[in-house]
Amino acid sequence: MTKHVAIFLVLLARAGPARGAEDGAVEYVGGTAAGLHEGDVGKFDLQSATELTFVTGAGRVAISYAKIDSYEHTQVVARHLGVVPAVAVGLVKKRQSKHYVRIAYHDEQNTPQVVIFEVPKQMPMTLMAVLAQRAPQKCKGSYEKCRAVP
Repeated sequence: MTKHVAIFLVLLARAGPARGAEDGAVEYVGGTAAGLHEGDVGKFDLQSATELTFVTGAGRVAISYAKIDSYEHTQVVARHLGVVPAVAVGLVKKRQSKHYVRIAYHDEQNTPQVVIFEVPKQMPMTLMAVLAQRAPQKCKGSYEKCRAVP
């Protein structure tokens, strides 16, 4: 029985990363933006000083920094294992987390919109810094929610 548990833990520790945003790719998780569908994968274009643009193979969605109402970064554990497996895996390797960014804004017709993106783990620091600089008054809640925690 102990041999099977050890094999299970080794296989679990060696399992590949969870499906989601990797290598700079950003996944649209959901929201109300016209033209986007759950699962659309693309990249953020942060070059413009006036708008954040999400570019996919099907098109692009631009969010004006001036029309952002709020934004937030959250981090969620990718896999919930239970107490004993979580402790065992935690001893072998760091548990994976998924990073999400929620942006509430008004579109060109002044209609309230919200978008939620899954972003790679290194992106929240950059994205939240850009949002803090270009839409600083739009951060809702505590400081921790408005900055990326490494």
